[in-house]
Amino acid sequence: MYNRLFHRKQRSNFLYNVQTESSRCEKRTVKGNPLARCFAYFYFAKIQAVILLFTFFFGMGIFPGQAQLQPELTEVFPQGGQQGSVVEVTLIGTNLRGVTALWFSGNGITAELKEETGAADVLFNGTGISGHIPKDERLVASLTVAPDVPLGPQQVRVVTADGVSNARNFVVGALSEILEDETGAALDSYNWLELPVTVNGDIASIDDEDGFSFSLEKGARLICDVTAQRIGSLLDSYLVLRNADGTQVADSGLGNGLDSLLDYTAPASGKYTLQIRDIRYKGGKGYGYRLSIGELPYLENIFPLGGRRGSENIISVSGANLQTVNSIQISIEAKAEIGSQSLRVKTPSGFTSNPHSFAIGDLPEMTEAESTSASDKANFVDVPITFNGKIEPAGDVDMFSFEVEAGQRLVFVVDALSLGSQLDALLTLYDAENTTEGSEKGMEPLKEKKDAFLMVNDDASGADARIEWMFEKAGKYSVSIRDLNNQGGEDYGYRFSIRPLAPDYELTVVARDNRNRITPFDNPRVHRGSSVAMQVEVTRLDGFTGPIRLTCPALPKTFDVSHALVAPGQNQALLTVRAPWDAPLGLMPVSIVGVCAVGNKQIKRTAIPDAILLTVMDTAEFSLTLAEISLSAVHNKAVNVHVTASRRSNFAGAISLSVLGLPARVSAAPLTIAEGETEAMLSIKAGSFERREQFSVLPIPGTSYISVSGTATVNGETVKQTTPAIPLTIVEAPFIVIVEPLRFSIVFRSTAAPEEKTAPIANTIPVASKTLEKEDVPTTKEAILTLSVVRQGGFTDEVTLTPLDLPEGITTSETTLPANETEIQVPLQAVSSLKSDTYQFKFQGAAMINGVRFQQDSPVLSVKIIQ
Repeated sequence: MYNRLFHRKQRSNFLYNVQTESSRCEKRTVKGNPLARCFAYFYFAKIQAVILLFTFFFGMGIFPGQAQLQPELTEVFPQGGQQGSVVEVTLIGTNLRGVTALWFSGNGITAELKEETGAADVLFNGTGISGHIPKDERLVASLTVAPDVPLGPQQVRVVTADGVSNARNFVVGALSEILEDETGAALDSYNWLELPVTVNGDIASIDDEDGFSFSLEKGARLICDVTAQRIGSLLDSYLVLRNADGTQVADSGLGNGLDSLLDYTAPASGKYTLQIRDIRYKGGKGYGYRLSIGELPYLENIFPLGGRRGSENIISVSGANLQTVNSIQISIEAKAEIGSQSLRVKTPSGFTSNPHSFAIGDLPEMTEAESTSASDKANFVDVPITFNGKIEPAGDVDMFSFEVEAGQRLVFVVDALSLGSQLDALLTLYDAENTTEGSEKGMEPLKEKKDAFLMVNDDASGADARIEWMFEKAGKYSVSIRDLNNQGGEDYGYRFSIRPLAPDYELTVVARDNRNRITPFDNPRVHRGSSVAMQVEVTRLDGFTGPIRLTCPALPKTFDVSHALVAPGQNQALLTVRAPWDAPLGLMPVSIVGVCAVGNKQIKRTAIPDAILLTVMDTAEFSLTLAEISLSAVHNKAVNVHVTASRRSNFAGAISLSVLGLPARVSAAPLTIAEGETEAMLSIKAGSFERREQFSVLPIPGTSYISVSGTATVNGETVKQTTPAIPLTIVEAPFIVIVEPLRFSIVFRSTAAPEEKTAPIANTIPVASKTLEKEDVPTTKEAILTLSVVRQGGFTDEVTLTPLDLPEGITTSETTLPANETEIQVPLQAVSSLKSDTYQFKFQGAAMINGVRFQQDSPVLSVKIIQ
């Protein structure tokens, strides 16, 4: 792709050379020689024509480098391929012209671009206007899937000079694959399949129902497994199996998530037909699926659901078509990564099962010895521990007792649903004196003893249960696990951990849209000489409150990464990356890493996603810089930040400004750099008023990092640029001024407006001579205002409260709030000659602090006069 700087430079050089040669031609013309003069004029006219032709093409946007639209991928079909095969896929989306590569999240898949069908275009004979014909673009690629590629989904993206697209899933499978063939809707015209096979298809409309026919032998256990929502499809699948007579013999419920699974043993040999549709009768674009059919091994349960690092484990397995496999031995290395991995079973027939989650931990482990639910027969465990058990049979309750020291804080965590179990766990923690769980048939509700348990939880750690508790007294305590709905069975396994707090954190890179909705952000773009902002969200675990330093270790040193520190107690930070003017163009995978200290141990965590696909692009039409290198704002006060726009390519359009990374309760009104202008000043206020401005809500003091974002329309397309991040420090004010009420009415007749608050009104005070006519006698009414000062940071001195901007006809006096006091009442008078209207003013508090006068304004008061 040609870049814009190159074109501007080349155009400038070209025009200079053309004009120079024209001048030289005229100088070489022999005076008085008509032939020479004619030749010179012809040569000059030819040069001028070339100039006009160049200008036309440049204005038309035919030279590369103008469009900078990020590609978007909406569909990949087929959505998977077999190990060791070559698959031709069609990628559908927008802005796919100029695709240079396909990017996969894993190894073992290579792509060759075969065909690109660009969208139709609209051309204009001038600049400042553009258009397009809305139509999806298509790209055909040949994918070579290596034989040893791990089974399961990978993410695929298209790469262009204008950025990297969003991710779509591509699944690597073990079976031969075919594409659905829409041959007809009758049972006798459905696709005939040779099993086992994986079918790639889609439900194209609300009345679409795909069907497939095949033969089964008597006793064959058929597995039909749909993969759709698990890879981003909208399809909520439903399967129906019919025999040779067309009679329905089985259908599916909900399988993994909303993907269907049908498990059926054929009572007789013969032809069978499988139908798939959306259970809600929906369909259309985005309703694709992968359907695996055959006597496939299917892993239903494993036990235990995990193991400890550095251990040998015998795992029992059960399911369909596993043949001779009923247990497996797993060796876990001492340095294995803690967390969950996928486990599959390969049977002697050569087929591989579906994945099942297997957890790896680092605590001591033991396996349940089934007991009754009585506390005297509960499993006694030493803390810390990870316990592997099952809730079996239905209504079963597993109970554990343990001893703690006074002041010990423990976390109780159940991992079940997250590991593929059916258990919806309910945890109950009992105190040292009430440890009876109920009858042998199951736990009876403890309604008569509300103090018998310390805490109950069923849904805190995702869909699993979690309790965190500080034990004030030493002694023996108990905890129980059961299913929330009193269910149970073979597939109701769990891992239950009791451990001390392990302070930790997780990082996620996100973006916020105009509605403050959070979305993952893994394909940012940055222009040469400009910055891109990335917001990092922090999930603090087990009471971790410390600071976290953010870095981008994979970036070249020539890139400028803003100083980013997540302060104690904060849960987000803004990090900006500025590309140098000579940065290499193209894709640059990076990562954001957090570093902190907990005790004497350093904890380093990589943000999700761990591969952020940063695209470096050529210089944009404008860039933004800030005059300030840091800002400081006092509670309820505003601070200004000066923004400068550097314009290029004769771009003169308006640039809309907003501030990124503002902490809660800090605001900045949007602002626009006017057309042709290069500077603007934004105002950032540290505080807001809520509940109809009845009281001030203050931000937490501390330092955050902010950036100013600018958005403009260039040739009909949106261009967005950001400044490098700078620190914004919120400073606690020594005091805040509050007035009550802020909105009230003064009524010079008998009926008050019902929607307005009426302040306390004193008796009417005559202010004119008694000799005046009654209707000409002006009167005043008095309201009582309560002025309060919220003192902060140990401030105790007196505060002078002065009214500001008082309207004519409304009077009140200056007052002084004595030291250490927080509230005072002042009268306010309004004269009856005021027109019916709403009048506004405010109070200003002032005090000398360390020899410097500090002032703080109250919210604006609104006084409604009703005649």
